[in-house]
Amino acid sequence: MLSFIFNSCQDKNKKTMKEEFEWKESVSCPLGYPVDVFMGGLELTDGSFTSLFSGLHTGLGGWGSEGRSMSSGVKPLPKRLNVIWISFVEKTFYHVDAELDYEKIAGLFRKGYYIPSMNKEIPEPFKKVYWTINVGFAPGGVAVVWVRGTARQIEVGRYQGVKTEIPKEQVEKLKDEPEYSMLRPEYQESVIRNPGIIPQEVQEANKDKPIPFGLWDTYRKKYNWKFNFDFPNSNEITNRVTCFYFNGEKEILFGDKPIKLYQIPEELRWNKSEKKAIPRKISFSWITKENLLKSGAITFNEVQIFKAFEELTQGNTEETIKLTVRIIHTGDDASVWLEGNGKSIGLYKSEVKIF
Repeated sequence: MLSFIFNSCQDKNKKTMKEEFEWKESVSCPLGYPVDVFMGGLELTDGSFTSLFSGLHTGLGGWGSEGRSMSSGVKPLPKRLNVIWISFVEKTFYHVDAELDYEKIAGLFRKGYYIPSMNKEIPEPFKKVYWTINVGFAPGGVAVVWVRGTARQIEVGRYQGVKTEIPKEQVEKLKDEPEYSMLRPEYQESVIRNPGIIPQEVQEANKDKPIPFGLWDTYRKKYNWKFNFDFPNSNEITNRVTCFYFNGEKEILFGDKPIKLYQIPEELRWNKSEKKAIPRKISFSWITKENLLKSGAITFNEVQIFKAFEELTQGNTEETIKLTVRIIHTGDDASVWLEGNGKSIGLYKSEVKIF
């Protein structure tokens, strides 16, 4: 029996080592909290290594946005994250050495996903593949890994870095290397004062405020909720619903029309009820009874929507919540409501645009 188990594990490991996909690495950070990788990166299943050292990252695209890449190509997937990075605002180096959930990552790469077609001549959904391993670094030593594809990003793990000091003997050896600048206090200060790295308005907003340690873990909290659209002058949502979440995830969900025409996986439907992070913004489209295509986009007020979710659930994340978008009868404006537990809260501070 022991021999059988050992041989089975060997076979599985051999299969894992041979499994290859086309992908690239990327680094992300929140706006206002730039980072740079000092050394290290992703260890792959065949023992090779993909470095995350690719220059300073500003987070101008926001938490979860894709950064630069240095090694796109066909290769094994990563099994471990081992990296030292600097958080410039904290003026602190962190080290994380953690095993990644290989099966979760590989499962996503193997399966792929679908996105709705915007081409009337080719209405069938498009099969897409993931192509990026995105690694995010946030204050407090937070490290998050996402798998990314076209308009889709899924979190696969959160890891904790520990504060670390670079040994003096290593510092001496780096004096002629680009990494040495990260160790210089004057360079660290110049980074956080540079408006091209941290926009002036962000510097002013964060001035004299403590670093919000723990915020990015708050973003990861998931609730059991689903979309609910109310269109008084329409029969159906069409094409798609695109959702960007505060935790860095994003996805395109299928609307009513393609659901009726094709066999769409349950996890890709807009009206699914499941545990997911709080949305940061959404976009959607629908067809009016006059057969006109209309689109909408909603950006949520962070403080208001987080408070509303907590108020409705009262700590019970199993409570089913509906995020309702109601288009007014003229079709040129909308109201947004969070509904559940016998209550309804208007998200009046949301920015609503109808096109």
